[in-house]
This record gives sequence, structure tokens and C-alpha cells, in this order.
Amino acid sequence: MPDAALNLAARREIDVERVPVLQAHQLNGRPVVPFALITEWLAHSALHATPGLTLHGMDDLRLCKGIILDQDRKMIRLMAGNPRRNGQVYEVDVEIRNGVQDGLEVIHSRAKAILTDRLPAAPAFTENGHFKEGPGRYSLDEIYSRILFHGKDLRGIKQIIRLSSEGMTCLLSAAPTPERWMADPLRSRWIADPLVLDSAFQMAIVWSHDQKGKVCLPSYAAAYRQYRDRFPAEGVSAVMEIKAVTDRKVVGDFTFLDAGKRIVARLEGYEAVMDTALSDAFRPPANN
Repeated sequence: MPDAALNLAARREIDVERVPVLQAHQLNGRPVVPFALITEWLAHSALHATPGLTLHGMDDLRLCKGIILDQDRKMIRLMAGNPRRNGQVYEVDVEIRNGVQDGLEVIHSRAKAILTDRLPAAPAFTENGHFKEGPGRYSLDEIYSRILFHGKDLRGIKQIIRLSSEGMTCLLSAAPTPERWMADPLRSRWIADPLVLDSAFQMAIVWSHDQKGKVCLPSYAAAYRQYRDRFPAEGVSAVMEIKAVTDRKVVGDFTFLDAGKRIVARLEGYEAVMDTALSDAFRPPANN
């Protein structure tokens, strides 16, 4: 993607004082910006370039290089291309960049945002046993103390309903308002729900630990589609369906449902990289 095709949408200076939720998302003792929050910022980039439209989704959502904080602050740039009409929707290329390394732009994440002036109706949900309760393998205390690394502000899994070789179903909390997570937020309310998305990625970690004995981190999603302009304030249920798994990668789809089991959003072709070495990096700092 040529640099000239993208324009600056916003700059954000990142550290744990400006974005205190990062204290709850640390690997090897270093704060790392969650992929779910990166996704929210990519969505903001697209909407900044196309006022009056609504986010319907993203295609080819890729984490290229994690945003990891050491002692220094990071200045990231939210970039967006010009909108292109494609049938009933508009497409906008978006990226998050940070500086130059070896003469090349550092690209942290990129995607193609899908925008519309009217959200389509959501598809129907087929339950197919996803909410049939299975044997309780883990308590919430166990997954957050022994499997996951997330601190209290990101502990969004409220209940594990089902866990099997085919997937997992959970109840997830909604994110608090943006000002609870960061100083000077880009918007007064979320475009999607970064706690719901992050908690879905946590589900993938718990599943891979249970089934493969390894933990995982997100790397890619083929398609995200959202059917409302905001997620329910009371949270959602999430159904994860495993589509493929190898020794190094898990691939699955997520469906996010309201209390009436109506689809709020879908995330398809989610990929996470599994590695036994990640377990040490996952160990949470004391008092997190």
C-alpha cells in the first residue's frame, strides 16, 4: 500500500498514564496495546475520513507489529485512505504507524474498513447446541490466575457456559466508557466494544490451553461485521466455533449475541498463534 494513499487521521501519544488500561495488559512485564483497542482505533481512522457514515466492519484485519511500551512514550499515527464506493458500502484502507525503522515506516496494524450509511439487518443465529452447558472445567478465578495474563480492568469473561473440542461459549462484560480507560479519548463512546473483543481473544487462549496445552495471541481476522451502532450496555454472549487447528495456529469464528440471542456482530477467520514459550510471558505482575 503506497504511503501517498493514506492521510493522517489522528496522532496519539501512548503511555500508561494516558492509557491506564494498559497496566492490565502486560507481557513479560511490559504494557502492550491490546489488539481489540488497536481495532477500535483503526475504526476511528476510517470514520474520521468519512463523517456521517457508520462502521459495518473490517476485512483483512492484521496485527503486523505489536505496540509495546518500555520506559518511553510512543507516538502513534492513525492513517486512512480515501473512501471507495463498492456497491452499497464504502471501503477505506486504514493503518496504525509509529516512526521509521531502517528507512521504512513501522506499521503496527492495517485493515480495510467497511462503512455504510445504513447498517443491514443481522443474519439469524442457529443455536446448534452452543448453549448446552458442559462440565465445568475452570472457575473464573482459575483462568485469570493460572491461564490468562489480564489484569482486573480486562477481566471480561463473566461465565463459561460451554467448552469443548468444537469451541466455547461465554458471557462477556461490556467495556466501561472510554474515559475510564484513557485520558482524552478520541470519542465519548466506543465504535465497537474493545472489552468484548479482547474477551473473545481470551476465550481463544483458554480454549487452546485446554485443548492443546498452549496459550496463544491474536494475529489476524479475515472479516468483522457489526449490525448495530453500539454493543449492548449489559454485555453479550459469545460463541466461538473452531474451524482449524495446528500445532502453531488456531482459527475460529466468533458470534456476539444480545440477551435475546440476536446477532450483534460476527468475527470470521480469526487466527491466533500458539506457542508454549508464551506461558512465561503471560505471568501477571504482582497486584495486577
